[in-house]
Amino acid sequence: MAAADAGEFIVRDVSTVLGGESWRWGLARPELRFVLQAAEGLKLRVDFGLVETTLAQTGPVNVSFFVNGRLLGRMRCAAPGDRRFEAPVPADWLRMDSYTHVVIEPDKVYVSPQDGAKLSLTLYRAGFVQ
Repeated sequence: MAAADAGEFIVRDVSTVLGGESWRWGLARPELRFVLQAAEGLKLRVDFGLVETTLAQTGPVNVSFFVNGRLLGRMRCAAPGDRRFEAPVPADWLRMDSYTHVVIEPDKVYVSPQDGAKLSLTLYRAGFVQ
């Protein structure tokens, strides 16, 4: 999320400003896009965190991970802290002729009482690995 070209991969619902040195707020339904050179043997890896302040309002959050509109997996997060979601992606779900889209969908979001901002999780990095 701190890379100079990170904005090229953000489609929606990810803050434009870095929090700290290496993360960005994920808003209601973060969406990212990737250009892939291969489709075989890849896993989606997302490093993210949940903040104590937001969890105090929302309670446990179930986070779903979608690749090109297909549900890859879910993770239940009941306590604050950093997490990693990693799962193999079927090759026929991935695109090499256009962008591959990843959506991170929390079932609950924190709504800031000050400005109404909807915050879900902190995103550190996301992408496809072998």
